[in-house]
Amino acid sequence: MSGNQKNRMKSLAERKGNAQGEAANQSSPGDGKTGSLALTLSRTVQLKRYPIIARVTFLRERPDLVSLLKGIQNNPADMPPRLKQYLKQETLWNESGITDKGQQVIDSGRFEAKERGLYHIWYTENDPLFGIRPTFIQRDTAFFEPNMQSWKKGPDAARSNFRVDESLQLSVLEESFVDRNKTELKNISLQIISLEPEVICSPEKSAEIQLEWTLDFSQSLVSLKGQLDMLNFQTQGGQNKSSSRPEALEVYIDDFSDRLNDVMAAIAEKFDGRWLPEEQRVSTRLEQIQRYPSAVQKFQIGSLNCSSLKTKIGEFHSVLAKHIPIQPANQSDAEDWQHCWLKDFYSRKYQSSTEARKQQSEWLDHIALNDFELPLKEQQSLLSELSRESQPSAYWHIAAMADLTPSRSRKQRMPISLVNGDVLDLDQLIQQLSGSEDIEHIIYSDRYVHTPRQSRNLNHVAAFLADAEGLLLTLDKQHGKEAELPDNWSREILQKQNDNHGRYWILIGTKHTWCWECSSGLDFIRETDGRFSVDGSPTFTPKEVSELPRYLQDRINNTAVEAL
Repeated sequence: MSGNQKNRMKSLAERKGNAQGEAANQSSPGDGKTGSLALTLSRTVQLKRYPIIARVTFLRERPDLVSLLKGIQNNPADMPPRLKQYLKQETLWNESGITDKGQQVIDSGRFEAKERGLYHIWYTENDPLFGIRPTFIQRDTAFFEPNMQSWKKGPDAARSNFRVDESLQLSVLEESFVDRNKTELKNISLQIISLEPEVICSPEKSAEIQLEWTLDFSQSLVSLKGQLDMLNFQTQGGQNKSSSRPEALEVYIDDFSDRLNDVMAAIAEKFDGRWLPEEQRVSTRLEQIQRYPSAVQKFQIGSLNCSSLKTKIGEFHSVLAKHIPIQPANQSDAEDWQHCWLKDFYSRKYQSSTEARKQQSEWLDHIALNDFELPLKEQQSLLSELSRESQPSAYWHIAAMADLTPSRSRKQRMPISLVNGDVLDLDQLIQQLSGSEDIEHIIYSDRYVHTPRQSRNLNHVAAFLADAEGLLLTLDKQHGKEAELPDNWSREILQKQNDNHGRYWILIGTKHTWCWECSSGLDFIRETDGRFSVDGSPTFTPKEVSELPRYLQDRINNTAVEAL
């Protein structure tokens, strides 16, 4: 038996309707604009029918008992002593009132019905998902031991996998009285509490049925459908005779949601990737998913349809997976994903600077990129990354954006561009950034200041502004790393927001506030034997205070108030 099988059988229309409704309201982790993961798997399941003498406990509808419990709950003094004794004996009521067991009967309308007899039970045959699990049970009308070969009995039968100790739902074919002289067989759904085998006979029939399994992040529903040979009993000359009759099996099992990771691990292998249970995403390389439309843009593979999938819980002959959540395989691959997104985004049409920044910020803020450090790239850094020859549309759209983007500070200050490999005079750079004014406060905002190199470079900058109080605005430490702050500096932790992707240098002097946005992080400063050089092609773009994101304007205002 599989663990924790709390199963409910409902009509197909009801279960399918609930599943579709909940799926429509679900969103994949971190992205409400995309669809939720949905899997549909199918294969055949082998069943065998065993004659078994057993003690069985069902939950059956007991409206009479519910009425009795409600009566003693309202007027215990009016209840006859014999009925009180019965309720005590069944531990449904005592002098203190209705017990927890009694309340369960009131709430569910069902109570345990114990019986012993000969049953013909269809079990799954060592199925990788179900194990050995009863699906359909029929009571024999015989009043004698089965005239069949015993396979297991006594303790061997009681301790076997055919025993049931957990609540589960199954189909039951049993006689129902039509009138005083006539009965008929009815296929009903009952919840079984326990099944204690005493004698298990060798299997007498086998069958194949169809399994269809739908699951997602919130639910799992397995359906078993097929046709089974059941028995018609009749007594002639003191002997119990039987003949076969076909009976449709249609069982719905609300269980196995804990096996989602096993399925997704197998699906991840289709993309040469890994399933990450905590992130609930497939980690895979760009080359594996580029053939799927919008995969990089949405961090999601729209649809996968395959005819075979081998998993830890068996092989499925048909698999349909929709909205598979994905993320880059590593930091280097994440950079490839960003390059691919930028190329696609800027190739489609000209984008305004504001819209381009907004769209790129939203993409970078996706939960799928939480483990990676990716900068917001604009204008000069984009032009240096995209090739005019291989991506001409994207290149010229970006070039046009750079030409058309106004800067109210351009008359006073021009952008400062550094050339890769050049000698870097850090003192001169800071003098340019500060207009050679004495600086009292410096604010540096950068999501990622965590590595030893970034820490050293921050200290190098602070050394040239030794009298200034510094504030570092950055995300919380990544993977246990945290930048070592220079003396006279403090740290404030940012939360990921669309407006804090940029790298900003704010230098507050005695007369002016100098604001710059840099296309690169502190890694552009390369130190070798005490000498500095430029690594990459960083550009400092002048900004007015009013052009800065709101969180920076607030920090500048707070600094001015504190100075007073």
